[in-house]
Amino acid sequence: MQQSSFPASRSAVTLFLFLFFALTGAFSQAPGHGNIWYFGAGAGLDFNSGLPVKLTGINVDSYEGCAIYCDADGAVLLYTNGGGIPFSAINGQHDGIIWNRNQQVMYNMGDTSGGGYSAAQSAVIVPDIADANRYFVFTMDHNPTPAPQNRGMSYFLADMSLNGGLGAVVQAGVPVYKPATEGLAAIKNSDGSPGYWVVATDKDSKDFVLAPLNAAGVGTPVVRPRAEDSDVLVIKASPQSNSLCVNGEIYDFATATGALTFREKVTASGYTFSYSPRGRYLYALESDAVGAIVRYDLTASDIAASKETLTFDNETPVAGHMQIGPDGNIYWVEQLSEDFLTIPPTISLSVVRCPDGATPEVERAIMKFDTDINNAGGFFTSLPNFPDWIFARNKDVVTSVITSCDTSKVTLKPAVPGLRYLWSNGAVTPDIEVSVGAGETATYTLRVEEACDFTDYSFQITNIGNLQATLEAPVVKDTCAALPLTLQVTAAAGSTFQWSDGSTADSLRLTDFGAYSVTVTTSCGSTVLSYNLPEPETGCCFPFTPNAFTPNNDGVNDRFSPVLRGCDVEYMEFSVYSRWGELMYQGFQASDRWDGTTLNGTEAPSDIYVYTARYKLEGDTAENVIQGNIALLR
Repeated sequence: MQQSSFPASRSAVTLFLFLFFALTGAFSQAPGHGNIWYFGAGAGLDFNSGLPVKLTGINVDSYEGCAIYCDADGAVLLYTNGGGIPFSAINGQHDGIIWNRNQQVMYNMGDTSGGGYSAAQSAVIVPDIADANRYFVFTMDHNPTPAPQNRGMSYFLADMSLNGGLGAVVQAGVPVYKPATEGLAAIKNSDGSPGYWVVATDKDSKDFVLAPLNAAGVGTPVVRPRAEDSDVLVIKASPQSNSLCVNGEIYDFATATGALTFREKVTASGYTFSYSPRGRYLYALESDAVGAIVRYDLTASDIAASKETLTFDNETPVAGHMQIGPDGNIYWVEQLSEDFLTIPPTISLSVVRCPDGATPEVERAIMKFDTDINNAGGFFTSLPNFPDWIFARNKDVVTSVITSCDTSKVTLKPAVPGLRYLWSNGAVTPDIEVSVGAGETATYTLRVEEACDFTDYSFQITNIGNLQATLEAPVVKDTCAALPLTLQVTAAAGSTFQWSDGSTADSLRLTDFGAYSVTVTTSCGSTVLSYNLPEPETGCCFPFTPNAFTPNNDGVNDRFSPVLRGCDVEYMEFSVYSRWGELMYQGFQASDRWDGTTLNGTEAPSDIYVYTARYKLEGDTAENVIQGNIALLR
């Protein structure tokens, strides 16, 4: 609001901060886009060492909203206070400024363009999808600015390749939506596709306003209804982009469509709150109890009932913004009683450590920052407004695949112990004993709460029941016509096979009579399955032609010809041609075989070839002709 969007009473709110402590090796190193913070009256923090280092004397002037963006290595690119304000009794007159990395003015918005100096979230910066050198600086007006003076949401486009790498604004004050005030957040598409949503609220209807941003630029905003009709100051989205919160109202968010689904209302401050880095918890100053810092578990079926109170202080500090840090902590600024005793008053930085763990820790006043006595009497609430996806912490589910060989029970336990356990069957013990019936599969999941994090496990159990391997063969009614036939083994996934002819597939194509066997090996041991196809005692004659051969001199299926099994042959001639009609081989006797070489003695390549054969059996008066395809495999 023009006087101040922050609550007028200094006993109204407290902010808390999260510290996210990542286990060594649990997460990949995130880019440093949020490693430098500039805020307040010349204040700053540098996280590039891994810990927050206090900066002073920064050329920055912000009261509530501000934003900054760094490159992937953590070097400042640009920052802003989002907008200006004409003279007011609380703040005086201030210009809206976009600064470059050298803390020089890149663009002066004055006091009537851009956003509002006293907007809770006056700005947010996101990269341009279409050009890695350009950045959108979205700005938001403060309340109450009436129409038509209301600036609403607009944007400035900065090209960092200009001005010797210091950047320049190439588009200024482009309107996106109005009337809108105070809250401004950016959400990245959760499916990995390039694109963002920039979220605000309509000043009059109080509904959500979502502007799509993709490679084509800023699209037409869409309006989505809210569960309540109330003024909004701060909008926060989870780092995983699947949840959004305003005024204690929690919504599921679908980035594919921009759809918002209301879940629950909790007693959380509408100014001082944040998601945890892994998005499981919402931390907030409790709106119904001054000084109480609480967290809500967003995975609970009843979110409101999941509330944990972390600390309660008798003093009534004035709290400012809360923001996840690149170290996984969440920081906030507040004026404690001790801050009021200095001249001019100071601002304290406080923290919550291990926000996604079982035992988060709150520490107050880890640093003090100076204020400007001429601005609100020595007070500010600002920390940079980041798109929180840059601080997301995600870990894969630890999956274990277990094979059971009988109906005996299997003990499941996590690889790393924790402080609390919750199994999918409701058990809360460190391990459970389960049994799965023969031939059945079951999955159990586990969440292990650690001091500073949690780990999800999935146990997939299959009981293969004492091997349970079977050998299947077609029913033979006419032995002479039985060949060729295929033997097929059915066994548990992961089984290996060793046939009596040396092959290792789960099936075998028979082209001759005789006895065959296969050794099936699983994690439960080995078993041998046998099959016998005896040659008919009376003998029989039938033609048979393989469909493939492998001339690799391994002694198995090295040569090719039509086979006249059990037949008395008077003569047989056969020829092999390439697919272009080139003669590759000719045989003039029933015993001749093609070894895969051409007529000039070179190796024929792997391909499909055409064969024709003419033969006459003893005692027959007519000649027979067969033709077909043969696959040569090398």
